Amino acid sequence: MRIAQVAPLYEAVPPPTYGGTERVIAGLCDGLADLGHDVTLFAANASSTRARLERVSRPLRAEMSREELIEVAPHLHLRMLADVADRCEEFDVVHSHVDLWSLPFAHRSAAPWLLTLHGRLDVDPMQEVLPLYPGVALVSISNDQRVPLRGRELRWAGTVYNGLDLGHYPAHDRPRDGHLAFVGRISPEKGPTLAIEVARRSGLPLQLAAKVDPMDEEYFGAEVEPLLGDDAQLVGEVDEDHKPAFLASAVATLFPSDWPEPFGLVLLESMAAGTPVIALRRGAVPEIVEDGVSGFICDDVDEMVAAVGRVSEIDREECRRQAARFGADVMCAGYLDIYRSLCWSPGQAARRSVPAGSAASAGG
Repeated sequence: MRIAQVAPLYEAVPPPTYGGTERVIAGLCDGLADLGHDVTLFAANASSTRARLERVSRPLRAEMSREELIEVAPHLHLRMLADVADRCEEFDVVHSHVDLWSLPFAHRSAAPWLLTLHGRLDVDPMQEVLPLYPGVALVSISNDQRVPLRGRELRWAGTVYNGLDLGHYPAHDRPRDGHLAFVGRISPEKGPTLAIEVARRSGLPLQLAAKVDPMDEEYFGAEVEPLLGDDAQLVGEVDEDHKPAFLASAVATLFPSDWPEPFGLVLLESMAAGTPVIALRRGAVPEIVEDGVSGFICDDVDEMVAAVGRVSEIDREECRRQAARFGADVMCAGYLDIYRSLCWSPGQAARRSVPAGSAASAGG
């Protein structure tokens, strides 16, 4: 198939450090290209892919101020989407990962468009704008992600769980230094202050491998930085080469995300490293983590503290086996199944043949 993949411009694909959506897109593009599909990736100019790369702009988050991210970044994304729309006859399907800005272009395009929603759907813009485009094909990254839009007239093409190339997560020895890990972004919804509380109450040191986004600098300075110390250290962002070892060295990964988490890529990364996850029961967490098998799902901080004392019950090799359910190959198969459905319509021939053997996506 001729497939266009349209990525956000905030980070390179894949990102050097933080950027879950961009890592997922990287795995999808490389996986589809390896399967013999003609894939074109529209992305930031520092990206690297086995697909054909259309360089759009510099990675925005590293070079723009908070004001520029608000005022200028939307226009750069809209221009990219307009350029993709002008070239839609070159593709059998256009797969956008740029959320609401994609909708007007998908609505008017002669080629099938698919929009994967990577963020939360319980916020007003999503509630108000998505129903204006009931004909645009949408994909959720978990079944729980759809709950806030239940009953709305929307065209759900399926649920495809995020996947990663897990080949660079080799087996490691059991951790020896007895610390807990927190990986992600320093923001209120990710719960870094809760992670620090859990670690201190558990009597174990915490290492926070986290990004401080320009949008969250005020929160970091006021709420998180005063809590840091010898037993709660901000080690900065960890790149992809070092992340597997960082996670594998921890007794457990704390995931106190306190919002309707659409997926939670850190859950998958920790499991792939063989490290149990201790997470709050929010959003998609129960779809990713099997309680008592790959970690513990908790209802509050007290339960998270108690779970730290039980991590020895978790088989680290079983964590790795659980992660294999979310490999990039599984994700690619799910999306190919949806691409096929979009390229056919009742009574019409396919726009272009699609290789057989693709696995169906979860949900629908």
